[in-house]
Amino acid sequence: MAAGRPVTAALAAVLSAALLAGCSSAADNARLEHAADYAAHPHLRVTGYPVPETLGLVQQVVWRLADGSADRLVELAAAEGPADARRAAAEEWIRTYGPDAAGEVGADFGDDPANRQTVRLTFHGSGRVKELTLRPEDSEGSGSGSGSGSGSGGGSGAWRVLLR
Repeated sequence: MAAGRPVTAALAAVLSAALLAGCSSAADNARLEHAADYAAHPHLRVTGYPVPETLGLVQQVVWRLADGSADRLVELAAAEGPADARRAAAEEWIRTYGPDAAGEVGADFGDDPANRQTVRLTFHGSGRVKELTLRPEDSEGSGSGSGSGSGSGGGSGAWRVLLR
């Protein structure tokens, strides 16, 4: 962690708290939450062809792994399979990759997405690799079921990660 990082994170947290007191819209709250997350986590090293929605989703997946937040990771998931299976997968991902996600992470995005995108995460501290499959929320007739829209814009155009 760089020397200025704790100061930046603390400043972002204080600013976020102050702004939250005066903001009431969900969009403003989401922006403030994103700013706090961005300041508190190492930056993702990106190669390939992300679009803003897929980049934002992958960034949040890495943050949720680093934070050990299975609930928030499940919110980013495509509604494929039983909810219990998605929850179990989120917990397993956190056990396996959580400590590594707190350090340097690279994301190599596959070709320009149409209805799916594959992203290869490389955790530089351990050398571990995790391949993610992303798809639009409405792909193959399924929605996320979370209603949160966290990180990928919500509604039309939102992307989700397959937790398996």
